[in-house]
Amino acid sequence: MASVIQKCKTDPANRNHPCEKVRCGHSWTVRYREPGGRSGRQREKTFPTKKQAEDHGLKMENDKREGTYLDPKRGAVPLKVYAEKWVARQHLAVGTEGVYDRAFRLHIFPALGHRLLSTLRPEDIETLAREMTAAGLTANSVDAYMTPLRSVCKAAVNNGDIGRNPFTGAKLPKRPSKAVDDKRLPNGQQIQDIADEFRRELALSVWLMAGLGLRTGEVLGLRVGDFGEDRVRVRRQITRGKGGRGLLVGPLKHRREGDWRDVPLPTNLREAVAEHVATHGTGPDGALFQTGNGNHVATSDFATHFRKVAKLLGYSWSPHDLRHWFASTALSSGLPLLDVSRWLGHRNISETADTYGHLTPDSTGRAIRVMDGAIAQHRAGLVLDVAA
Repeated sequence: MASVIQKCKTDPANRNHPCEKVRCGHSWTVRYREPGGRSGRQREKTFPTKKQAEDHGLKMENDKREGTYLDPKRGAVPLKVYAEKWVARQHLAVGTEGVYDRAFRLHIFPALGHRLLSTLRPEDIETLAREMTAAGLTANSVDAYMTPLRSVCKAAVNNGDIGRNPFTGAKLPKRPSKAVDDKRLPNGQQIQDIADEFRRELALSVWLMAGLGLRTGEVLGLRVGDFGEDRVRVRRQITRGKGGRGLLVGPLKHRREGDWRDVPLPTNLREAVAEHVATHGTGPDGALFQTGNGNHVATSDFATHFRKVAKLLGYSWSPHDLRHWFASTALSSGLPLLDVSRWLGHRNISETADTYGHLTPDSTGRAIRVMDGAIAQHRAGLVLDVAA
């Protein structure tokens, strides 16, 4: 059992010893053992009052009985130190590692890196989110930058380093609906307008993103050998290295090294690829797109050029809107949601449904016809049975 003492009365080494006052006002120390009986390590903690010391001792004894005891010193490590060690143990994709690095370096560590992990509370998470929002980040961006911190805190709980996840109960900015507004997407002629104004050596990328539903890094990672007779095998993406330094060829988003997906290849795009190669040649390892120096094209450079061209034409779209155009065109034309989800490379079909499900053809009329036919076969019998 935990014991509570005043060192000023029992410990000759204490600077206030010997203290003969009954109510001296000196601190109280609680002593207890970690789980393991007599072999458990002895711990002690000092409090300004006897009641606080007794309460802590009771909590430690209850935690031992219930199997929820945590070493108070395990979480007494700066968040920055703990997070860096956690990241070093993970097997992160190149793109994910870059996102985590930016989140920690630009937002999390400057605000909370010096804090002990065990001292983080929901209000700290809410304050960080508010600061991000004040800096101009959207709710989606705040959520993305919170992801690595959320993962670190979850790991700390699972590892027994802290008893409560500071994200529990924290109120973060509400993310807007994922549903894409198809009325605000470019149409086919507007996509062609953008392609016409694009740098000639990159113009084909505009229609490949729109016609195949690729992400920017994926279209810039395409090689001539990825194109078959009727499909494209998407194998890789171009990403920034850690700290935003250099370009890397990495695995697809949500996928491991070596994973791939096939996307149907429209005939006119297959012919356009052949014309592009004949005119502009290829880059590293047969890369379809390259810079003037023969290097890979950076996604940031591509996005900057795209927005510049769109603005010149009076549009406010981003490259990702071309991917939205692919999905909305496919689904509104009746192509199966599961197939479109697979072609887009989503983590699961629910992501596709949340973003594009409203674009599928309205099935209300078909449902009424199906149910009318089924009910009509039996309704007369049901009426007769009720009358009887």
